This record gives sequence, structure tokens and C-alpha cells, in this order.
Amino acid sequence: MKKYAVLGAGLMGSIMPKDIFEYEPRVLGVTLIDNNESALRDVYNETGNDRLEIRKLDLNDTAAAVSLLRGHDAAISALPHELGLSALEAAVGAKVSVVDLVGVEPEKRMALHKKAEDAGIVIIPGCGVAPGISNMCVGRGVELLDETQKAVIYVGGIPKKKEPPLNYQTVYTLGSVFKAYVRKARIIQDGKEAEVEPLSGLEHVDFNEPIGRLEAFYTDGLASLILTMKGKISHFLAEKTLRYPGHTEKIKFLKACGMLDEEPETVNSYKVKPVDFLIKRLSPLLKLSPEGDFLIMRIIVEGTKNGKQQTHTFELIDEYDPATRYTSMARTTSFPALCVARMITGGIIKQKGVRFPEQIFSTGLFPEFLSALKKYNIQISHSVS
Repeated sequence: MKKYAVLGAGLMGSIMPKDIFEYEPRVLGVTLIDNNESALRDVYNETGNDRLEIRKLDLNDTAAAVSLLRGHDAAISALPHELGLSALEAAVGAKVSVVDLVGVEPEKRMALHKKAEDAGIVIIPGCGVAPGISNMCVGRGVELLDETQKAVIYVGGIPKKKEPPLNYQTVYTLGSVFKAYVRKARIIQDGKEAEVEPLSGLEHVDFNEPIGRLEAFYTDGLASLILTMKGKISHFLAEKTLRYPGHTEKIKFLKACGMLDEEPETVNSYKVKPVDFLIKRLSPLLKLSPEGDFLIMRIIVEGTKNGKQQTHTFELIDEYDPATRYTSMARTTSFPALCVARMITGGIIKQKGVRFPEQIFSTGLFPEFLSALKKYNIQISHSVS
């Protein structure tokens, strides 16, 4: 029987233990690890299963994390970006395969390849919705074409109810949202890696009602695709974030006022980071309303097949589940990672080392992954024109 470790009891990790027990009733157990005892206790009470073990641990303590992870069949990491690499290093030490939601700094994750291979495990970074599903769809599109010229990922989590002040409500940590608005975006332009300003490249994208017209702008979300698609896409590759119209203008105003700055300012003898003040002030105003959220993704991959122009379009539209009270962002981020973890423990994924989602799922395993997602009523359409 299998035993899983879930690292992180936040918005994404908190829904994983209950799902594991529901989909694998004979599972030996789940260990939920976090440094927040209150969050751990909340998940334990919500899960209601005595095979859930909760352990308080600072995952920066690599030696303790290695000891705790040993004996598990697989781990799913749902940690903040700053803890991600420490967790992967602990997994290598414990010889436990891990699926990681975080995909930033792919070069640093790839540096663990040989150690993971030698340990006989697989590490799959950036395996949520974006990065994750987005990478798989780009990889699949490229695989189906003879030559690929262009690929664009449009993706965003938005509230069902559009309200001021930003026409946005928080579907994951506000700090991470703001970081995406200040970090330069890596793209491929004319076949070469380039950097562009976040929030630039503004365009409008239309979806069926009740969503309608959204705006899209560059963000740094390609993750491992910036490495794996070099030489495979001849002209252009980028990710653009989707928001309600008017959001970009409001964020640009906040940036121009210095409110997203990390450099502390002295206010009445106290050192305060402008962005920390902004997060503190906006967090209650941007709390997700009871109506919930949408997760919207459209991926367009263009190229040639048998000498003719061909376009592959992948689309995912998901929404808040009132029965479970799971946000769409949590569903589409957490459940793909759980599907992949089961593929590891079930022996379906046989590769070792560090493998990015597009390297595993662009070929034969892609239909099997889509089939696993359908059990959660997460459906990705694919059309060819």
C-alpha cells in the first residue's frame, strides 16, 4: 500500500490529503508537513481521517526533512517559491520522488538531475496548471506539428464577480501576484530568448459568456519551456496573464506610485516596504467573494504539418465547486499534481532524474493524463484548424 507526503498546508496543499483518501481508499497514509501548526490542525479536522499524520517542520531544515520524508512512496510539494528548492533537495536525500507545483528558476531545478537520477527518483517541477498543464499542451502541440513557429499561453484565475478597486480578487497569495507584475518576463522572440516588461504586450481576448472579453499581458510564466522549447519553436513563445479589462491600467498606476517596490521606506521611524503595506491594505478588500472564481486557459500552437499551415488550440475553463468549496485555482493546480503522483506510484512514469511536464506528457501519456483529469470534471478541449 502507498504512502504519500504532502508538503505545505496552504491553499493548494490543504485539499490534497482528503482527495488522496477518497481516490485511494486503501492508501496506507498521508503525512502533511508544514511550519504552521494551526493550518495543519485545520486540514486534519477537515479531512477527518486518522491515517492523516500532521507534522510541524521548518522545511529549511533539510536534515530533518530528509528524515521525515524517508519511507514515503511519493511527495507532492505545494510550498511557497522560497522553500521549493530545499524541499527538492530533501526529497533527493530521502530517495522519494516528488511532484512540485513550483516551476520558477528551472535551471536550478535541472541542476539536481544527476543527484535525482542516482537516487533512483523522479522530480517533476512546475506541475500544476501554469506551469504544468500549460507546458504539456505546448509540448503536445509541438509534437503534433512537423515545424512549430509560434506558441502563446493565455491563462488567468479571475473572480466570477468583477468588483473594484482592481477588478480582481485573490485566488492565490497576493504577494505572488504582485511579484509577477514586477518580474521581467522571459519569452522567445525570433527564435532567441528575450526579456520584456511585465504588463506589456496588452491585447484583448474573447471567450464565450459568461466570461466575455478579457485583457492579456506578458508575465514570466514559461518556466521550463524557456529551456525545453529552444530550437523547437522557430519564432515566438510567450505566456500572457488574463484579467478583466481595466486591471492592467490600475496596476500600472500602483507601480508608477512605487507601491509594488520592495525597497523599505522610513515612515514615522519605522521601515516599511511599500508592497507589504499594499498587501496588508488590499488583502481584505480582495478576498474572494462567495460566487467563487474561474480558471481560464487557452493555448495556441501554430506551425506546419505535411507542408500545410496548422493551428492547435487547447482550452480549459473551470469554475469554483460549491459542493466542496474548492476554488477553481486550487482544483486545477492541485489535482493535476495528484494525478501525476499516482502515475509515479503506479509505475506509469518510469523516467528518473529531473523531468519537466512537457518532457513526459507531450507524447503517449498525454491522453492518459487528460483521462485522469476528467475524473475531477477538469476537461481540456483540443481543436485543429
